[in-house]
Amino acid sequence: PHTTTLTICTFNLTARFARKGTPTNPATYGQYLRKKRLEIGLSHRELAMILEVDSSTIDKWEFGRTHPKGNNIIKIIEFLGFDPIQKTLTI
Repeated sequence: PHTTTLTICTFNLTARFARKGTPTNPATYGQYLRKKRLEIGLSHRELAMILEVDSSTIDKWEFGRTHPKGNNIIKIIEFLGFDPIQKTLTI
C-alpha cells in the first residue's frame, strides 16, 4: 500500500473593522458621541452619568431625534476633547 502525507498549513487573517453601528463619517455631536462611546466601550447609561443627562437623551442625540444645546454641548466637547463641529482642540 501507498501512503501520502498531507501538509496542513495554518495562517491567521486579521482585519480592522468598526463595531456595528459605529459612524464612519460622523457629522453631528450625537454621531461623534456614539463613535467615541463605542470605541471606549461605554454604555448609554455610563455616558449619561458622565454627561449628567438621562440615558434616553444619549440615545436621542446619537440617532438624531434631538440635538444637544447649551451647557450639554460644552460637556460633550469636554468629553470628546475637541469640538467636532468647529474641529478645534480643547486644552
